[in-house]
Amino acid sequence: MAFVNVTNGAGAATGWQYNNSPSDPGATSPLRPLWQKQTNGIRTDGTHKVYTEVRRTGETALRGELSKTHWDSRT
Repeated sequence: MAFVNVTNGAGAATGWQYNNSPSDPGATSPLRPLWQKQTNGIRTDGTHKVYTEVRRTGETALRGELSKTHWDSRT
């Protein structure tokens, strides 16, 4: 895993990090179709983009997903 800081549209750090290299959950996993829609840890659903694995900066526990589209629009 390679976690990197999530930034907003102005480039400021948001206190969140995302995994830019999530591992393949496996061919039989129900999560595999979602994993196949992502590139470098960002899944695109139509025009909406989502960070697929996020955590708070300084923590090791994963918190789920975070909207990249939302953070990109913040200033």
